[in-house]
Amino acid sequence: MTRWWPSSVRRSTALSAALLCAVVFILGWLGTREFLSKQLSDSAVSETRTQLERMADAYRAGQRAPAAVLSGDALFEVVDDAGRPVAGSENLRRWDPAWTSLPPAPAGAPSDWSVTTKATLKPGDHPQWREYREYTVVGRVVDVGQNRVTLYVFVLPWDVLRTLKTFDDTLVFFVPLAVLVTALVAWFAAGRALRPVEAIRRELAEVSGSRLDRRVPVPPSRDEIARLATTTNATLDRLQQAHAQQERFVADASHELRSPLANLRTSLEVALTHADRADWPAVARRSLLDVQRLQRITADLLQLAVDPAEVPEPAGVVDLADVVGEQVAERALEPEGPAVVSDVDGPVPVPGEPVQLERLLRNLVDNAVRHARSSVTVRLRREGREAVLEVIDDGHGIPAADRERVFDRFARLDDARARDAGGTGLGLTLARDIAIRHGGSLRVEDSETGARLVARLPIAD
Repeated sequence: MTRWWPSSVRRSTALSAALLCAVVFILGWLGTREFLSKQLSDSAVSETRTQLERMADAYRAGQRAPAAVLSGDALFEVVDDAGRPVAGSENLRRWDPAWTSLPPAPAGAPSDWSVTTKATLKPGDHPQWREYREYTVVGRVVDVGQNRVTLYVFVLPWDVLRTLKTFDDTLVFFVPLAVLVTALVAWFAAGRALRPVEAIRRELAEVSGSRLDRRVPVPPSRDEIARLATTTNATLDRLQQAHAQQERFVADASHELRSPLANLRTSLEVALTHADRADWPAVARRSLLDVQRLQRITADLLQLAVDPAEVPEPAGVVDLADVVGEQVAERALEPEGPAVVSDVDGPVPVPGEPVQLERLLRNLVDNAVRHARSSVTVRLRREGREAVLEVIDDGHGIPAADRERVFDRFARLDDARARDAGGTGLGLTLARDIAIRHGGSLRVEDSETGARLVARLPIAD
């Protein structure tokens, strides 16, 4: 911003409006004045031609007193073919003592010959007189018997000058007034328009890490400022959600990492205290289990900490039938635990990332295996434009009141559903997160026995 231009939006708006108004009015003033001057001058010339015709008619009728048919202050001159003045106005010689008569009509000019020319009255002893100026002169030839004379009448500019002076005097008053009014209107209009912006600024100034719940007022005007306020509130919503997600991540990490770290430290401290009696291979195995649990918890927390808006849409296509087959075959190699069987209805391609979809099914099967009595069934089928993946166990089931709470992080229900050493408490949370990231859903539905978790994903084109 330049030094002379104000930095305030309100002042710059008022100044811009004033300058624009001044330019427009001045250009309009000059243009209108030029148009008015031409119209008045043409009218004066036309009126003078009328006087000239009356003067010519008087000469044809034998009258030799041209002043009788002209106005009292008219300037005229009559010259013969030799260029000698026959008659003329008294003011003509008085205003210009060195006046030289105008030339007669050319020899052989027709009887209707006329001319419009210019003549200048040169200053004498009084050069400041307004009469000393260039005049428009209209003339014509008149046959008087055997003789011929040329009549000239000066177009007097006094009416034109008076009208233009009145016009100028009027606009000299009204143009500055209009500029001032425009500047004041722009000043108050800008102030009114910027009032919501100031309210938004004050509210944003109050936003801090501990006060992310504040929102800026949205004016009812539905203009750009209203859209700015709406966008600002949406941004604050995202910031609050990100902040809350970060706080949950820190709280979850500190809560869940504390227990395996404490177990690991206690085991190592006890072993070191009785180093000669410690079963070091057993200590190493227990420590390895705790480290593996720490790794799983950390990986799940990091997965959940990623903002869904920052994850690109899946670019590949995965056949869920292959994913189910691999998971069931993997479970068949485990000698202990409930049996895992599958019921797959043909190939079911879905857009997605193979690793993520494998993790979704693995978490669902892990959860079902931990709570099943004897068997887990994995079903896959098409239903319209959706792939329906069901994981059913024959355990105690999930009460209807807790069917949403089981997807909360580290949720604990009853003893039958209490987390054992094999889980992190984040499996179902992460599974739902993966389903949502793939444009689908995951929820608990009714089942005759045990729990029935149903994931729905869009079919690939």
